[in-house]
Amino acid sequence: MKTLTPAQEDHLRTQLYKAGATPSQAASLLPLFSQEVAHFMWIGLPFETALDKVELEADHNPVHYLREKHAHTLVVPDEQLNELDLDEIVFANRNRAYGAYDLRKAYNRAIVNALMMTLGLVLMILAAMDAYQQGKWVYASWSGGAWIAGIFLVAFAGFRFYVERITLVMTEER
Repeated sequence: MKTLTPAQEDHLRTQLYKAGATPSQAASLLPLFSQEVAHFMWIGLPFETALDKVELEADHNPVHYLREKHAHTLVVPDEQLNELDLDEIVFANRNRAYGAYDLRKAYNRAIVNALMMTLGLVLMILAAMDAYQQGKWVYASWSGGAWIAGIFLVAFAGFRFYVERITLVMTEER
C-alpha cells in the first residue's frame, strides 16, 4: 500500500472537517479515511481520483460512511468520548476483571499516599538526625515541628490507605 504524504493527510482531515466531524471524530476517523484512499491509490488511481471514489462511495458524507463501515474498530461513540477519562477509553470493551483496570484507577491515589508517607518519613528522619546531633530533643525548634509534621503526614497517608481499602472491600461485596 502506498502511504499518504502529510499534505494529503491534511487534505483528508480538511474533508472530514467539511463533512462536519469534530476534532475528536477527525482524529479517530483519519486513519480509516487514509486507509480507504490508500487502497484506491494502490490499485493505481491518483490521489484526487481515489479521494473522489471514496467520497462517491460515502455519498459525500465520509464521517457517516466511515463510522458505519468501521464500527467494529471504533470502540467508543463520539458522544461519550468527551465525557470519559483516559482509563475508560483504554479499557472500553475489554476485560476489566483481571485487575489492571482497578490498579490503573487507584494509581493516582496510591502515588499521593506514597508521596505523603515518603515526605513524612524524610521529615522524621531529618528531625531525629538533628536531635541526635544536638544531643537533646526540643519540640520548640524546626526539628520538633518537622517531627510533628512527619508524624501527621505518615498517619494521614496511612488513614487514607485504610479508608480506600475499606471502601474497595465494601464495593466488591455489593
